[in-house]
Amino acid sequence: MSLPSFGARRPVPANLLMLALIIGGIYAGLNMRREFFPEIDPEAARVELIYPGATPREIEESMARKVEDAVGSVQEVRRIETTVSEGAGILVVKFDEGTDIPEAIEDVERAIERLSDLPDDAERIRVVEFEPNLPVIILTLHGDVDERVLKSAMRTIIDDLESLRGMGSLQVSGLRDYELRVAVEPERLVENGLPITAVADAIRAWTLELPSGSLRGAGGNVNVRTMGVAERAEAIRSIVVRARPDGSMLKVDDLATVTDDFVDVDLEEWFEGQPASSATIFKTGTQDAVAIARMAYAYVAGRQNEGFPGPVWAEWMGTAEWEAYELGLSRPEPLPADLVAHNDLSRFIQGRLELLSRNALQGAGLVFLALLLALNLRVAFWVMVGLFTAICGTLLAMTALGVTLNLLTMFGLLVTLGMLTDDAIVVSENITARKDLGETPQTAAIRGGEQVFWPVVGTVLTTIVAFLPLTFISGNIGKLLGALPMVVFCALAISVLESMLILPSHMVHALRGMLQSRGGGIFGVADRFAAWRDRRIVFPATEIYGRVARRSVQYRWIAASIALSLLAISFGMYAGGRVPFVFLPTEDSENVVVDLRMPPGTELAETRRVASRIEAAARAQSEVDFTSLAIGSSFDVNTGLENPGSSAIAQIFFELSPIERRDRASSEIIDAIRRKAGDLSEVEQISWREIDGGPGGSDITFEISGEDDIAIDAAVV
Repeated sequence: MSLPSFGARRPVPANLLMLALIIGGIYAGLNMRREFFPEIDPEAARVELIYPGATPREIEESMARKVEDAVGSVQEVRRIETTVSEGAGILVVKFDEGTDIPEAIEDVERAIERLSDLPDDAERIRVVEFEPNLPVIILTLHGDVDERVLKSAMRTIIDDLESLRGMGSLQVSGLRDYELRVAVEPERLVENGLPITAVADAIRAWTLELPSGSLRGAGGNVNVRTMGVAERAEAIRSIVVRARPDGSMLKVDDLATVTDDFVDVDLEEWFEGQPASSATIFKTGTQDAVAIARMAYAYVAGRQNEGFPGPVWAEWMGTAEWEAYELGLSRPEPLPADLVAHNDLSRFIQGRLELLSRNALQGAGLVFLALLLALNLRVAFWVMVGLFTAICGTLLAMTALGVTLNLLTMFGLLVTLGMLTDDAIVVSENITARKDLGETPQTAAIRGGEQVFWPVVGTVLTTIVAFLPLTFISGNIGKLLGALPMVVFCALAISVLESMLILPSHMVHALRGMLQSRGGGIFGVADRFAAWRDRRIVFPATEIYGRVARRSVQYRWIAASIALSLLAISFGMYAGGRVPFVFLPTEDSENVVVDLRMPPGTELAETRRVASRIEAAARAQSEVDFTSLAIGSSFDVNTGLENPGSSAIAQIFFELSPIERRDRASSEIIDAIRRKAGDLSEVEQISWREIDGGPGGSDITFEISGEDDIAIDAAVV
């Protein structure tokens, strides 16, 4: 039994299948992960070298080169890129395609562990797998308040955000770690006949968390970084160092002065000219970027006693967005400073997805109007139902295959939208034609579907074959484009199933309704419209088309020449540069990050002066809504990993107004900021990057390598 025969004779299973596809597709669409581009696994690892106080040259010679040689011996390693700075270095290790990354990282770690001639003062080398973490949104607490107050308030915010389900990973910046500083007095040590190590050992045994630290000054200071440990100075003072002969206890307080302070590092953050601390939220794994941003906005609104920013139905559905809002409202203590959500990359994602969704709905409406001009209302209705069913089925199949809703997959859906309609139109029109020839509705549905089955399947297969080469592309581009043919295949396969199984059962019902129509109601109006349409549009258009077709056959060489000429013109416009080629279009961005590096040894004040000049130039642009400046720290916007800190580095974020509210593109605004900032010759390295969520990169990249730094610098200049 053929598919059209099964559908026409057994409408109940066909309708149940349609309902299953619609319900499953709606559920899948509402819960499908949204992102701008598909995730790309970079197949790389990051090796972090920490050597406090060392110069870049010392790190290169004593650590980086040795680690490079060791890591390079691992079979799967394809390339190593090394960057050294004051006190730290980073090796980006790229593996061969298809490598088992966890196993390769273990091989890298074993190769590093075999090194025995690394500096004793260097910290343990860390190997971290690169993950495609995308920055979603930044929450910044800013105001003219004490650093302790700012840190305490930010700690509660971080704890709240981490407790929310579906929240991404957080990267906190702008705050120094606490440090319990134990200033040991030598005279008291001599009185009690104790070495300074006795105090350090007692503290180490009690905390069981961190080493005692390093000695400072002639007096002998022992520094203990608490890193979130709840104990404070009073608890450290009461630690027993040893028992006296008289039975009393000799405590740390008897030998040293204990203070609770911050770690002495060069670290600052400013937001709109005020001291600040920020929490950057990254999307990891299967998390939804749009949902994360909505939770962040809801939490900020709750903490500041503002109205709920989400939809009205979020409360009774108990969404994560509403939970975040309630959590913010439940905090009794007011914030000591302003909490702002900015640099929302999900706004860019959501805007593009909404644009594509709106275009899809408008296209579906135009398709329905076009169907009314060619078919009757009943047939047009069931064709549109079939189109909706096919789209829902495609969303369900995409979810089952792990495909996300992004720019490429939405493009695939839009491309196949017309093809989905074509299948249904061909089948329904042929069924209607056979009914007009005198066949019963059921017979017309069966024979009409069977008659065009193989032509429809052939059309679908040729389209699938056209997209098939995209699955053979290797590398990151192949991973990026691989979802597109999957969407096309799912959509067309579901379309064939719907048009050959479900549509014939509906056509039987529609054709019987046409036979039983008495000219009343909406169908009566539709029938009269169909009669007017046939008389005024269809018959004249058919006559004109017939004359053109006859002339084309009669003068077939002229018709073929016209077609070939149009084809040649099309290729000529591309070859002549009139139609430019762009592999991936450059999107205007609303978020810009500037990474700044001064020469090694630059004081914090000098770095602040230069970075503040760039920030002031940005704030002078009317299209810039927010500016954020971090000095002494930065993080990789691709991975969320924190870069080694130094007084010579700074990172500046700009948030631009939405593109519809400004006349200049983001690239033009960046050029204006550069001109306003003036000469930056004192800067060793600076990069300007627009963050848009997609695969980025410069048009052309030059890499110069060699053994002589002076020669490399001369070549660059």
